[in-house]
Amino acid sequence: MDQYTGRFRLEPSDPPPGPTTRLAATSPTAPPVPAEDLQLVFRVFPDPTPQKPRQGSFEYDLASSKYPIRWEKFRDFEVWLANEQQAQTIELRLVNTYHISPLYDRQLRYVCSRAGTGGKKEYTKLHPEWNRKIQSKFTDCPCSLIVKQYPGTTVVLGKYSQDHNHPTGNGNLRFVRIPAATREYIAAQVRNKVSPQHILELLHRRVYHFDAVFDCDTPADRSEFIQLSDIRRIAKQIEAESVRFHPDDGLSTLQWIKRLDAKGHLLGFKAKSDPPPPNSGLDADVFTLMIQTNWQRHMFQKYGSALLCIDATHNTTMYNNLNLTTLVVRDKWAHGTSNHSTLDMFSFHLQEFPWPSCLRRMEPRPP
Repeated sequence: MDQYTGRFRLEPSDPPPGPTTRLAATSPTAPPVPAEDLQLVFRVFPDPTPQKPRQGSFEYDLASSKYPIRWEKFRDFEVWLANEQQAQTIELRLVNTYHISPLYDRQLRYVCSRAGTGGKKEYTKLHPEWNRKIQSKFTDCPCSLIVKQYPGTTVVLGKYSQDHNHPTGNGNLRFVRIPAATREYIAAQVRNKVSPQHILELLHRRVYHFDAVFDCDTPADRSEFIQLSDIRRIAKQIEAESVRFHPDDGLSTLQWIKRLDAKGHLLGFKAKSDPPPPNSGLDADVFTLMIQTNWQRHMFQKYGSALLCIDATHNTTMYNNLNLTTLVVRDKWAHGTSNHSTLDMFSFHLQEFPWPSCLRRMEPRPP
């Protein structure tokens, strides 16, 4: 057993009886010790009782069974999490990461996506009595998952509460996000200029009907029921990468104007802070941007002398009171056919192209 020696100053309560007072020596031949140098010599031995692990440490959590699920490494946990989400058709989102104690590296907290992870919105509804056509996905679901990683070991411990207050399985498909791998596949196809309709056919080949999947018993995957709107939303995000050059709209517009000017597509620009050009008739606080591509300039020079049309509209963007004016010139054909699928359009088309002539065009040619 290990031992060590410590020395402390002895302060007697009574004065020593004389200058030759001796402290019990450790050796019979020890020299006399002056009274003012009295010291106590002692030995300390370790406590044989084992020390309890500190609360929150790996040993404590393992012994207390507070975190009953165990994975040998974090990659095993990630595989388990993916399989659990797919088997239950749920989505567990990471909402908190803690690094507040030296007893563990980090603590991760996941909740069901239907619990709501964005906090309470400050928006106040103007008509709270109105009923939603599409029900909200948030149900304050109590399902949660907590995992901890510890220093000195790769073992991960977890605690999982599987209780949901909403249906799982196919009935929860509409509230689950598209998997990341599928989103990356769609983004790659969009960047390769593949049409959204063709991407949709590649994904599920029309095997299922989207509205009927929620009532069937066969396990389904979210990727099989992607709608055209999902693909267009991803395409819109990709388009924003090439048209939005800065998070601030004002700075993004200035960078866009520099690119237009470098390509020769900029006719004129006036910011709200710029003074209006002389004799322009523009208000001092108006924003004006005039664009004409090289092809548009060529068409304007070719046909603009014969006919020029002006079309103006407003409120076509997210900005209020923003007018959009288009100068249109008509080509040498001077006519066209609308592509509107209305009864008036079909009636006009049938009058211009009677059925007999259409049928004659459809007759096969003789061999």
